[in-house]
Amino acid sequence: MFKTIRARLVAIIALILLLTAVIVIYFTHRDVGREMTRVEQNNAENILNSVYLNIQGVYRGLIFDRVNRIDEAKKRLHRETRIILTGLELSADTAGEIHNEDQRSRREKSIEWLQALQSGSTDFFAADAQNNIFFASENELVGQNLETMRDIRGEPLSDAVNLEDRGYEQYIVFSPGTREVPGGQNLAYLSYFPGFEWILGAFVDISSIEEAEQDRMDQLIKELESQFRQARLAESGSLFIFDQDSELVIEPEDFAGSPEFGTLLQEVARQSRDQELARSRMYVGEEAMLVLTRYFRPLDWYLSAMIPEAEIQAPARGVVQRQSWIIMGIFLLGATAAIYFVRHISRPLALLAGHTRDLAGRDLTSDDFDAQQIVALTRKHHDEVGELAGSFLYMQEELKNNVRKLLETTAAKERYESELSLARDIQMSIVPRKFPAFPDIREFDLFAILEPAREVGGDLYDFFLLDEQHLCFTVGDVSDKGMPAALYMAITRTLIQSHAAKEKSPAGIMTRVNNDLSRDNPKSMFVTLIIGILNMSTGEIRYANAGHNLPILMDAQGGLSFVKGISGPVAGAMEDLPYRELLVTLNPGESLFLYTDGVTEAMNQKQELFSDERLLQTAMQAKNQELQKLLHDIREEIKTFSANFPQSDDITMFILKYHGAGDY
Repeated sequence: MFKTIRARLVAIIALILLLTAVIVIYFTHRDVGREMTRVEQNNAENILNSVYLNIQGVYRGLIFDRVNRIDEAKKRLHRETRIILTGLELSADTAGEIHNEDQRSRREKSIEWLQALQSGSTDFFAADAQNNIFFASENELVGQNLETMRDIRGEPLSDAVNLEDRGYEQYIVFSPGTREVPGGQNLAYLSYFPGFEWILGAFVDISSIEEAEQDRMDQLIKELESQFRQARLAESGSLFIFDQDSELVIEPEDFAGSPEFGTLLQEVARQSRDQELARSRMYVGEEAMLVLTRYFRPLDWYLSAMIPEAEIQAPARGVVQRQSWIIMGIFLLGATAAIYFVRHISRPLALLAGHTRDLAGRDLTSDDFDAQQIVALTRKHHDEVGELAGSFLYMQEELKNNVRKLLETTAAKERYESELSLARDIQMSIVPRKFPAFPDIREFDLFAILEPAREVGGDLYDFFLLDEQHLCFTVGDVSDKGMPAALYMAITRTLIQSHAAKEKSPAGIMTRVNNDLSRDNPKSMFVTLIIGILNMSTGEIRYANAGHNLPILMDAQGGLSFVKGISGPVAGAMEDLPYRELLVTLNPGESLFLYTDGVTEAMNQKQELFSDERLLQTAMQAKNQELQKLLHDIREEIKTFSANFPQSDDITMFILKYHGAGDY
C-alpha cells in the first residue's frame, strides 16, 4: 500500500496532522475541563462562604440578643424579689409588734399582702418547707409540688432547693405546665425567706425570646431561599441546606424528590462533619454530581452546592467540537497541499528512477546515451531536485569512467591472478609431492602436507638422500606471507640442498644457510627451520632447530612427547650465529612428527587456538594409522575446530617413521 515515496510522504503528513489534532483536542478538553471545574468550584465555594458568614452573623446576633434579654430578665427578677422579701419582712415584723398575734396569723397577713401586690409581667409563687406551692399569681400553680415541676433539663425544681442551707439564691428555667399539658418556658429566681421558711419564686415567661429567635430564623431561611434562587451554578446546579437528621431546611430545585437523595444527604453529612469544606463526587440516578459542603456546627446545618458534572464539562465539549471542525478543515487543506507538493516532487524523482533503470541496461563504455531530460531538470529546478539531477549526471559520467577503469583493473587482476596461479603451481612443484618418495627403501617411510593460507605461502618442507645410508629432511616457516615469503622459501630450500651437498652436519648446514639469508636482507625477513639427517642403519637423527616448533616423538608403544631442545635463534636474522647439533634416536616403529605454527595457532570464531595439547590429543587418537591417513585426520580435526573460520597461516606437517635396518 505504501510502496511508493509519494504514498509514504502523504501517509506521514496525514499521520502528523492527525496526531497533532488528537493531541490538541485531548489537552484542550482536559485543560478547559479542569479550568471550568475550578471556576465552578470557586463560584460554589464563594456562595457557600457567603451563606456561611450570613448564617453565622444571624446566629451570633440571636445569641447576643438572647443573652441581653436573659440578663435584663434576671436583673428585673432579682430587683422585684428583693422588694417582695423586704415587704414580707416588714409585714411580719409590723404584725407582730402591733397585734401580738401568733405565727399563723402573721403568715396569713403576709399572704394577703402578697395577693394585694400588682405584679405586672412578673409572676410569683411561694412554697412551704414541704415544697408545696400555697400561693401563686397564676392560680394553676397553687397546689403543685416543686418535686413534680421540671426545669429545662428535666430535673425536679426541688433539686434546686437546698433546705440545709437557707441562704441560697438561684436562677432556673422551668415549664409551669405538666407532662400532659406542657407550658411555655419561664425564667425563675428562687430565694429563701427565713421568717416563715418559705421558698419564694419570681418568674417571667421567656417563650417570647424563642419565638423572636424562630421568627428571625424563618426570616433568614426566606432570605437564603431568595439568595439561592438568584445564584447560578452552571445551568441547573442547586444550593440547599439540611440538618443532622437529613431533613431539608432549604430544598434543591430539581433533586429533592429523587429516591437516592436521602442516601446522598447521609453520605454528604458523613464526609463533611470533620472538614471545613468537603468536596465529593456522587451520583443521583445515573448523573454524576460535584457536591461541595460546609458544616455549620452551632445549628447542625450542612450548606451544600450540587452541580452536574456534565454541565461543567459542556463548555469544554463545545470548544472541542469547534476545534474539531477547524482542525478537520486544516487537515483537508493540509492533505490536499501535501498531495500536490508530493506529486510535484515525485514526478522528477520518477523521471530520475526511469533514467536509472535505463542506465543499468546501457553500455556505459559507449558515448551514445541520451540524458537531455535529466539536463532539463537541472535547468528547471534550482532546489534539491535540481541538485539530485545534477548528481545523476555526475554519477553517469563517473560510472563511465569507473567502468572503463574497472575493465582495465579486471584485466590486470586476471593477469595477476593468472601469474599467482602459475606461482602457486611453481611453488608446489618445488616441494616433493610424490609419495611414497623412496619405494625401494624399506628402512623408513615419510609423508608431508603443505597448505598455503593464500595463493602462495612461506612454509616449506623437503627431503633428499645424501647417500645410501643418510636421509636429509627439513621443515620451515618464513616470517612473512604471500609472494615475498614464497620467494624466501624457495631461496631457503635451494640453500639447504646446496650446503647439504658439502656439509654433513645439520648444525653446519644451518650456520651456512643463516649467513646466506642474513646477507642482503632489506626487509629483515627470517625463517624458523629444522634440518635433520637420518642414519638409516641406526635410526639416529642428528638435527638443528632454528627457533622452530618442538618435534613430537611417537614411540612404539603409542606414547607421544615433545623433543626438547633449540639449536639457536631463527635463521636469516643475523650473520655468524652459532647453532648446536641435537640428537634423537628412533627405534623401529617410532616416528618423528614435524609441523609449523599454522597447526597449533589455528583459530576458531571464539578466538581460541588449536594449541599444543589439542595437537597431542588428536595425534594420539590417530597414532596407529598409516602416515598419510594420520596427517589427513589431524588436518580434518583442525578444520572442524576452526568451523570454517578463515585460515590465517600456512599449514605444514611432516612425519618420518623408522622401520629399522633390514626390518622389512
